[in-house]
Amino acid sequence: MPQAAQRVEWRLWGLEGRARRFTVGAMAKDPLVTLQKLRRLEAQAERRALAEKLAAEAAAQQALAAAEQTLRQESSEGLNPQLGAFIRKALDDRAAAEEAQERARQETDRQRQILADARAAERVVEQLRENRAAEAAREEARRQQNLMDEAARKPS
Repeated sequence: MPQAAQRVEWRLWGLEGRARRFTVGAMAKDPLVTLQKLRRLEAQAERRALAEKLAAEAAAQQALAAAEQTLRQESSEGLNPQLGAFIRKALDDRAAAEEAQERARQETDRQRQILADARAAERVVEQLRENRAAEAAREEARRQQNLMDEAARKPS
């Protein structure tokens, strides 16, 4: 196999390693590789953001449970002169915690959709690269077949 063909094959199969220094000048970098890296980074960022939203949702849920527990505890301890004010505050805290939990749930759902979109974009680029590699392999097979056909036609 000629030297130039080896360089191309190394690039197609992702075996750039040491061969890269010999091919940088000869071949332009595939923009799909860069796009795929960007899509992968975007998907990772969205995963991190989703994890943050899930943590916020869990914190809101814990705050709600704590407010309810405090309300139950104070109510069960008997009559207290300040019980009415405390119960009003506890109920306000519970309502605020429920609202925060709902907002967190909505943010989490929104982040899940953003992550799904990022994953879909990542898969599109992967599929495009796979299609391009398959087309290059078919083209190489055609070229090889043409060479063999020409060699078979030539008299020895």
